[in-house]
Amino acid sequence: MPETAPSSALGHESGAHACAAPSFDRLYDDYFDSVWRTLKALGVQAATLDDAVQDVFLAVHRQLPKFEARSSPKTWLCGIACHVAANYRRRERRKGGLLPLDPAMPMLGPNPHDKLEQTRAWSFINAFLAGLDTGKRTVYVLSRFEGLNAPEIAEAVAIPLNTVYSRIHAVEIEFTRFLSAHGQGDLP
Repeated sequence: MPETAPSSALGHESGAHACAAPSFDRLYDDYFDSVWRTLKALGVQAATLDDAVQDVFLAVHRQLPKFEARSSPKTWLCGIACHVAANYRRRERRKGGLLPLDPAMPMLGPNPHDKLEQTRAWSFINAFLAGLDTGKRTVYVLSRFEGLNAPEIAEAVAIPLNTVYSRIHAVEIEFTRFLSAHGQGDLP
């Protein structure tokens, strides 16, 4: 049984994102891909990814009547996905470890050269992500992969806003060092 999101992920603390509560079907249709990407990027193994996505949407179904729409649905879903991913990561650590991100995670074009470049890029990012602690990795994934802003991340994972900003700043410094150490120079 997945761990459910904290009350802050249900929208009980922030009134900044008032919006109507969508139906379960609408949430599933609109956010399935985002939930899948988030879980994958947070280290859920491919063999259990479908189960993890199902666990997220089971939690959403259970908690939807309590959703007060004080946060955006995406923020709420990302918070639930982060908790489910944490449960799966703990389970995998007990079994012997996490797998790296799958280079096939994004949609690959038919061009073999593009596939090779994308595989190299994902390998590079995966090497960087592997060196981050869970807190920094979560903030990085929600920020860079899912496009959440700092207040949304703070709400989704129930951490102070200043902690989000400090983690983003620390990850940016670590990424710059990682780029330099691996001969990639600065970001364009």
